[in-house]
Amino acid sequence: MTPNLFSIDLEDWFHILDHDAAPKFPEWGEQESRVAGNTDRLLGELARADVRCTFFVLGWIAEHHPELVRRIAEAGHEVASHGYAHGLVYEQAPEAFRDDVRRASDAIEAAAGVRPVGYRAPGFSIRRDSEWALDILADEGFEYDSSIFPAERAHGGLPGAAALPTRLPNGLREFPVSTVDMRLRRIAYLGGGYLRLFPTSLILHWARGQRARDEALVLYLHPRDIDFEQPRLDLGALRNFKSYVGLRGCFEKVHRLLDEFDWVPFRDYPEEAFA
Repeated sequence: MTPNLFSIDLEDWFHILDHDAAPKFPEWGEQESRVAGNTDRLLGELARADVRCTFFVLGWIAEHHPELVRRIAEAGHEVASHGYAHGLVYEQAPEAFRDDVRRASDAIEAAAGVRPVGYRAPGFSIRRDSEWALDILADEGFEYDSSIFPAERAHGGLPGAAALPTRLPNGLREFPVSTVDMRLRRIAYLGGGYLRLFPTSLILHWARGQRARDEALVLYLHPRDIDFEQPRLDLGALRNFKSYVGLRGCFEKVHRLLDEFDWVPFRDYPEEAFA
């Protein structure tokens, strides 16, 4: 059976993309940090379920919380890269992107003692106009990417891209997030705000359907997705809904998904499953 992939994007509550109300990069160090407590809660749940997963670590987090990243690695989880400064890829020039990726890898290696071989773009922001980033990742020695969002999305999105793990022409292994085909459009359901929004019964229905077809589930969440007590930013009605809906019940959904399905880190996905 094709294995399922469980991932956590390691960032804090204030790492909100592309909004004037979110603290700017120079202000990050002044914010109340909640990432360690929320991550420790997730680490405990992963240990209870005896699951090892992949943490896509923001380089800034690795620099400011190296002991947290070290604990993640020591617990047997894979440490991959989420870039350094949480910037949208399509807003960066290629060399700026390369510098951001290198700075993140250096910070992660310093904290965890291992250089990451996997990458996920903030906001899944590799689009048609920024596919050059995939070649830079391959050139920088990365073995896989999980930045492709094979549906429409505010930040990024590649409708029509392969919806299941595939090998790219440049040699990278690509792990798109799980989506479901609703005939008129494809939607995500197994990560972030989508995971918080949809009821557990519907999530399990879609996930069981994928497993019946022997399709890999690719789940992602952030530590803030389980934190009902996090500070709230005034993002406007729509972004407030997207950012804060379902926080109270998300941890229980994670519990159910960990118990019902088997999960592995991205590094353990077998080569023969790409056939």
